[in-house]
Amino acid sequence: MTRKTYLKCVFLGIAFLLLAIPGNAQKKVLDHTVYDSWKSISNTGITNDGSFSVCVVKEQEGDEYLLINNLKTNKSFIVPRAYTFSISPDQKSVIAKIKAPFADIRQAKIKKTADEKMPKDSLAIIILKDFSVTKIPNVKDYRTGKDFSEYIAYTIDDSAKVKDKKEIKARTLVLRNLHTAKEDTIKHTTEYLFSRNGKSFSTILKPSEKDSINKPAVLFVNLSNLSKDTVSLGKTIYKSISLSESGSKLIFLATTDSLKKEIKEYNLFYFDSSMDSAKLIADKNKNGIPDKWSISDNYRPTFSKNEKRLLMGIAPIVLPKDTTIPDFEKAQLDLWHWQEPQIQPMQLVQKEKKLKQTYLSYIDLNNEQFYQLGTEEIPEITISDENNGRYAWGTSNLRYQLESQWDVWANSTNDIWLFDLENNTKKQIKTGLRSVLYFSPQGNYLAWYNPEDRKYYAYSSETGKETCLTDKLNINFWNEKTDTPMLPYPYGIAAWMDGDKYILAYDKYDIWKLDPRGIQKPENLTKNIGREKKVRLRYIKTDPESRFIKPDEKLLLRAFDETTKETGLYELYKSKLISLKMDKYTYSIPVKAKDKEVYCFTKGNFNTSPDLYITYDLWKTETKLSDINPQMKEYNWGTAELMSWTMFDGKPTQGIIYKPENFDPTKKYPVMVYFYEQHTDNLYQHFPPAPSRSIINIPFYCSRGYIVFTPDIVYTTGHPGENAYNAIVSGAQELAKNPWVDKDNMALQGQSWGGYQTAYLITRTNMFKAAGAGAPVSNMFSAYGGIRWDTGMSRQFQYEQTQSRIGATMWEAPELYKENSPIFFADKVQTPLLIMHNDKDGAVPWYQGIEYFMALRRLGKPVWMLQYNNEAHNLKERRNCKDLSIRLQQFFDHYLKGDPMPVWMKTGVPAIEKGKTYGFELE
Repeated sequence: MTRKTYLKCVFLGIAFLLLAIPGNAQKKVLDHTVYDSWKSISNTGITNDGSFSVCVVKEQEGDEYLLINNLKTNKSFIVPRAYTFSISPDQKSVIAKIKAPFADIRQAKIKKTADEKMPKDSLAIIILKDFSVTKIPNVKDYRTGKDFSEYIAYTIDDSAKVKDKKEIKARTLVLRNLHTAKEDTIKHTTEYLFSRNGKSFSTILKPSEKDSINKPAVLFVNLSNLSKDTVSLGKTIYKSISLSESGSKLIFLATTDSLKKEIKEYNLFYFDSSMDSAKLIADKNKNGIPDKWSISDNYRPTFSKNEKRLLMGIAPIVLPKDTTIPDFEKAQLDLWHWQEPQIQPMQLVQKEKKLKQTYLSYIDLNNEQFYQLGTEEIPEITISDENNGRYAWGTSNLRYQLESQWDVWANSTNDIWLFDLENNTKKQIKTGLRSVLYFSPQGNYLAWYNPEDRKYYAYSSETGKETCLTDKLNINFWNEKTDTPMLPYPYGIAAWMDGDKYILAYDKYDIWKLDPRGIQKPENLTKNIGREKKVRLRYIKTDPESRFIKPDEKLLLRAFDETTKETGLYELYKSKLISLKMDKYTYSIPVKAKDKEVYCFTKGNFNTSPDLYITYDLWKTETKLSDINPQMKEYNWGTAELMSWTMFDGKPTQGIIYKPENFDPTKKYPVMVYFYEQHTDNLYQHFPPAPSRSIINIPFYCSRGYIVFTPDIVYTTGHPGENAYNAIVSGAQELAKNPWVDKDNMALQGQSWGGYQTAYLITRTNMFKAAGAGAPVSNMFSAYGGIRWDTGMSRQFQYEQTQSRIGATMWEAPELYKENSPIFFADKVQTPLLIMHNDKDGAVPWYQGIEYFMALRRLGKPVWMLQYNNEAHNLKERRNCKDLSIRLQQFFDHYLKGDPMPVWMKTGVPAIEKGKTYGFELE
């Protein structure tokens, strides 16, 4: 039976059962056919005056749409299949890209249509005042100015095939006036962009190699009169154009090297509106560029905001590949060295980034003098004040990379230099600073958190004075909930305030105002609410382009009540803190209209699908703008409630009980126990029905008559397995005291760290009828020496300092590694286990699942392993997610509800039947 046939049978069976029920008293149960059409809201926007809201409504698999609301007339408008948008700078139009119908794309894939002949996107220009729409077919991409522009530029997506997929394809570009609809066509373009203010435009022309008349060129367009100037002509390749803020200056890279040359030499060209053509401003012979270095094409040159500096990247010249020995005669190996800062797998992951490493430099446009800032010793440079500033900071982590394989804070350990760009000097101010760094926006201070003494410091660029900012405060600015054997990270800073005058820093609950000079006493801005009422308050940046908080700015804060788990918003203004809204919902980060106090946001909870809302009066009232999942009310959903109990060690903890919407306390319900560290802060989180990437879908199981229990786990160093037992089993036993719990039909399911805990728990207890473990570590000895292949990092740090919580090396505490390794106690397992572990897992080595499977198989224990091919730690391919969802349901329904065993569980699916049958048929 195929997956499609199985789903059809399930759907028809459920439909038959529902028809047999008299009337409409009983709601439908969720099944695997409902996922695709379930919708969510993304990419919300609002016009500057708060008159229109825009958002994308996505289907999980199908055709999304753009929803535009006229907030004055309460009228809405839908643009079918639109999936991304921008509001025009004059706020009068919305520009959106429209996909071809999902069915057409699917059919083209079935026919194995070539990429260049696949159905194309279209462009829609929607005039907001009347919702009139202009559609333009076959559009590849588009751009507008940021602050103001009457124009939009877009390129045509033709069906021409490119010989080399790495090569940038030249396309026809259209420059369109949004007000008059007049269009100007420019052929054979590659890169193009507007200046931020929308007053100028530039593009690179790349004629066909067969074109013997036209040559590559750079075009500059003055949009006030549409005059076009060819500012450079005839180089082999042009790339990386960049316009200044005012649009009067242009820079780009160009080379005269042959297209066939492997390593090309690029030069930097500069143009301003007073010139007839661009001039060479830097090449490898520029005074100040080191010998055997050149201008890198891996860094896009740019201007400082005030247009006085031209920023560029340089790098050592890369030697071309040795072609004297043919590839088939070259040895292929990776050589691991014990003293290398990074191990080979990590080097290979970062190889492309390393090959493209550039070092920041700049040219002073007043005198065209070149200054190198970044070097191989100091690779990272930050110039203050939007690249205008007097000061720059240099950081280097190079000397601490070896330790970072086991010491988490080594990744945040740096040598630090201060550059004075007025005097062209630099000095090293810190060596081996273990810290989280915060650069002030105007460059006057460097602030940091020191994990050793858990205090904040600031360094003055002008005076060189270092000041402790929190020395006399008996307040924890570090994460109080840290339960791993490492120095805790800070809660962080909210923002700088009044330029560089103050820092707003978080403790667990409150926001503190710190003076980087150390003169003014630290001030708790939220003292009457935060810690006093156990409400966590955090700053919301309502202006995405603000660099710091203004002195008298109203601050919008998001709030979370630790006791009730409610979320909401507060306003802080002139030391007065006002509660705007606290409710049993999860609120998204609001999007504010630039010129008015109008906010768009989504809100939802476990049994309420998140929809779009608007408020004009700071949440005194809310207006609902969408109803994206009206079908939800047709389905049996669920409820969520907190449960508290005392663990075996006498300490308290909590969990969430999710019950079916049609819960009847006189009945008994099977129980699914899902866990991953802590979950109760998500009491009011919504979970849409969706195919599983790795874990159970809570509303799906509630809808089908399960209770789902998610306990919080409290950890101590050295005993993560015992900690899981202490919390989860005690919680399950407490839950089982309720008469409506079928204690003989309870199951476990977890993924990754939760998968490990599942694998461990079934060695300690037989109270669970079945268990599902995704990507479980089964042997901490072999896992300790493993690699996280996504990053290439050693896994040692996890056991010594982070999630695995052993707190020692394998040779320092072998007894702890054994105690916490399920594989050494596999003979104790009596619970049927379903493992998922995929062969491209980049987090937990795939062999961990294999080791446990082979041990249980050898012992004759019922165990299955799902290995999705070329899949990651959590599934990425939707087809595989759907497959896993079916198997999870069949597995748990068999053991907890007594449903027939499917063929894949009974006899498996032989390799010769792979792709032909899935074994979903029920015996």
